[in-house]
Amino acid sequence: MKEAVMPTIRIDLQQLQAEGLIGDDLARLIETRAVPDSRSGLFVNLSLIMGALAVAAGTIALVPDATTGLILAILAIAAAEMTRRFAPGASLKVLSAGLALMGVLGLAGWIGWQYEDAADTTLPALLITLLLGAGAVWFRSAFLMVLSVLAFGAVFGTGTGYWHACYGLFVEQPVMTILVFGALTAGLYALRGRIGAVWQTLAGIAARTAFFLVNFAFWVGSLWGDDLGPDYRYGEGNDWDAWRAATPHVPEAAFSIGWPLLLIAVMARSRNGGFLSVTATVFLAIHAYTQYFETFGAHPWTLVIGGIGLVGLAVGAAKLMKPQTVA
Repeated sequence: MKEAVMPTIRIDLQQLQAEGLIGDDLARLIETRAVPDSRSGLFVNLSLIMGALAVAAGTIALVPDATTGLILAILAIAAAEMTRRFAPGASLKVLSAGLALMGVLGLAGWIGWQYEDAADTTLPALLITLLLGAGAVWFRSAFLMVLSVLAFGAVFGTGTGYWHACYGLFVEQPVMTILVFGALTAGLYALRGRIGAVWQTLAGIAARTAFFLVNFAFWVGSLWGDDLGPDYRYGEGNDWDAWRAATPHVPEAAFSIGWPLLLIAVMARSRNGGFLSVTATVFLAIHAYTQYFETFGAHPWTLVIGGIGLVGLAVGAAKLMKPQTVA
């Protein structure tokens, strides 16, 4: 039988005693077993984090250079480690996590600052990836693990950009991104079943983030394909026509066909209602939506047909993603 998850409930012991439902001895026993109210502890932790952020921001404003940021980042990491090791129980767990994020991200920012004018961003991207990964493992931080995988994507020209009221995604090497992060996803999922429970969560989060990047690469490739070979920006003379003629091109159709085949295979092999199944279904809908309007355009009749198709896909997805009950 599947184990039931017991909800957390709040009871009024005095009211139960007044109604004669429980006696004094049982009321005292329940009170001793009660889970302590964590709201005050959370308020203290968040107040300390905000105070630390204010001190850091003020110090950098007074002494605006990279060395100041480096010193503050190191102090934050040291404080996070001391808090984690010596604070009683989990009383300052939130503070420790906050200081760890401040310190590790501060060091990553310092590395980026040092390589601000570098023409090739591969080395700083690798250094930031290793730093964030080490911080994720040391502090058991899921958030840092996600950032580590995303930073590794920057090595292959994958990232995001923001400007006024817009947010963009770019993948400069779709084929390379698919191969690298596809292998990373498969490897991490295989590794997750062979390591301790403490590390399984981090491995799973890294694998899921890598799977997202695989889908993003397929998405971009299905619209523009991929040009293999040296980057145009670093070619001699930046002659676009000569570069394009000498560069092998992977057509959009290869990605448009390969992507749904991969997603269907993932859906067939993964657990219904699980992360891979749900994510594959979502990206399959995104792919269908993108290709439909990329092919037929946003005309009234295409909107009607596309809407009907999406409703049908949603109904099918709901049935597919319905969790299976275990007897």
